[in-house]
Amino acid sequence: MKIIRKKTSMGIIRGLLMEDMTCQFRGIRYATAERWKYPVPVDQWSSEYDATEFGAACYQNRSFRDEASQDPRPFYYKEFREHETYRYSEDCLFLNIYTPKNADHADVLLYIHGGAFMGGCGNEKHMDGTEYAKRGIIFVSINYRLGPLGFLCDRQLTEESGHSGNYGLYDQLAAIQWVYRHIADFGGNPEKITLFGQSAGAMSTQQHVLSPLTKPYIHGAYMASGGGIGETFAKVTNIEDSYDYCAKVTAQLGANPNEWRQKSVEEIYDAFWKFSDREVLNHFCPHIDGLLIPKDPKKALEQHQQAHIPYLMSTNADDMLPDVLHEMAFQWCEDVQKDGDPAYCFRFNRHLPGDDAGAFHSAELWYTIGAFKNCWRPMNEWDRKIREVLLAVITRFVHTGNPNGVPIQTWQPVTSDDARLLVITDDSFKFLSKSDISSDTHAA
Repeated sequence: MKIIRKKTSMGIIRGLLMEDMTCQFRGIRYATAERWKYPVPVDQWSSEYDATEFGAACYQNRSFRDEASQDPRPFYYKEFREHETYRYSEDCLFLNIYTPKNADHADVLLYIHGGAFMGGCGNEKHMDGTEYAKRGIIFVSINYRLGPLGFLCDRQLTEESGHSGNYGLYDQLAAIQWVYRHIADFGGNPEKITLFGQSAGAMSTQQHVLSPLTKPYIHGAYMASGGGIGETFAKVTNIEDSYDYCAKVTAQLGANPNEWRQKSVEEIYDAFWKFSDREVLNHFCPHIDGLLIPKDPKKALEQHQQAHIPYLMSTNADDMLPDVLHEMAFQWCEDVQKDGDPAYCFRFNRHLPGDDAGAFHSAELWYTIGAFKNCWRPMNEWDRKIREVLLAVITRFVHTGNPNGVPIQTWQPVTSDDARLLVITDDSFKFLSKSDISSDTHAA
């Protein structure tokens, strides 16, 4: 690799030209934010910007608990983070851009990572966007605030700012807006931004395609293992429903926001862990705030208020609550299709080589982002075939809103329970109806 410099409307930026003739600009600050305040965009640099190193991730559980020394080690540590080094900070609003060397009006794929709104960052091993840059697409990954730093709701904070909570979602919005304003400097087309989110990233993407604040910037959306309206999973509630729960945390920090902001991050997480229980994911998560999420997403969809764009959905055979997630994705497709918004759905049933974890939650990311060069698993020719097909499918979707092409040519949008979905198994690509999937031996 070698250092390159690019002139932009913000100033000069220093990035990397890789041996495969793609470019990387790492750790670009898109906004700043004080603790429990909303992001302020960054649109100018006072000196040459060094974008050769990834920026810090938001503090999260693993910031304080060494994953490598745990017994057993967390599953996703081995899968996506082993032998990697990460920095953590409250100053974490950074994004990464992967581009073709001579990008010119290229379409953009913006990735929002998962992690239950509690963990993750935009530069884990599987999030390398090089394969899309090779295919003429600009790939962007982002960091945003998480856990108690990103989703704390509180009455006093609401009095202070007019609303509270959803800080992480507003970070995402700020990143999307930054890309819209500045991606042309990197050879991108701001009118062709497709959102791609997985798990909590898919849930985030769903809020953005329903939000009047974000819809103007989105040209398409791919939601993996988390998209759709959930009643028992991924349900979005009113912010008032979480005030009392979150107050258990803030009560340990002091009497008011000024005192809370004086506490260390370790003290905040100590208070957070003290009161975390099974309900924590229902409270430190996106809420209806009257602005970014103006109403119940179910009602917004019933009122046809989603972005009228193409949609791609996917779920995994061994996902968390696979039947629930699949029904959510399928129902979303049916609902938006009624408004003429084309929506396609696929099921990932490939059991990954290397262990017996199956088609687990997040398994498809090695294929849909394509970073096999960073993968520890003994991928074989069939895995490489799946990767090439899925990269082609998503590339076509980004370019045209339609995933069809060689070799997948007969994929129809979801219109009813009889619609045929693409199913990827241990030995084939095939189309099955919703009812066929539940009884197919490969989908078990």
